[in-house]
Amino acid sequence: MKCNEPWEAPVERLYQEMYPALHAYAKRILDNSALAEEAVQDAFCIACAKREDLLRSGEPRGWIVCTLKYVMRNMLRTQAKTANLLSLFQSMEKPDQAEDTVNVDVLFGDIADSEDFQLLKRIALDRCTMLEIAEDLGISVEACKKRVQRARKRLRERLASKRN
Repeated sequence: MKCNEPWEAPVERLYQEMYPALHAYAKRILDNSALAEEAVQDAFCIACAKREDLLRSGEPRGWIVCTLKYVMRNMLRTQAKTANLLSLFQSMEKPDQAEDTVNVDVLFGDIADSEDFQLLKRIALDRCTMLEIAEDLGISVEACKKRVQRARKRLRERLASKRN
């Protein structure tokens, strides 16, 4: 993190001071170094966007830690939702095999080639970070997040139509 504006200097100092400890903490919670790095980066992006709140808070270090906790909670929630959607879809397609370990590409052959399915599979099963996927696709992290959001919505709609 390199500062270009005067207001960025305190955030940059916090980043340099706290990054190793925050990354270790996030890695312990998320059990993935790349996800931990993404979480810490996201927390500091929020700090830059809400710099006035950060700098006015009585304890900027505590503010960053709380922000990191919220970011990690959202990441875990996103992974869980995606895994639940895939699990639900699996149980609807093959109820007798729902508990077995199966190759999801074979199981979902009708949609396995879809970009949506591959995107959700990389998040839920392969535990890829948004940054890793965005880099692979050659898009921004925000664009990747939006694609994931749309893919989840389309999968939910498909599940709803299968139930009816």
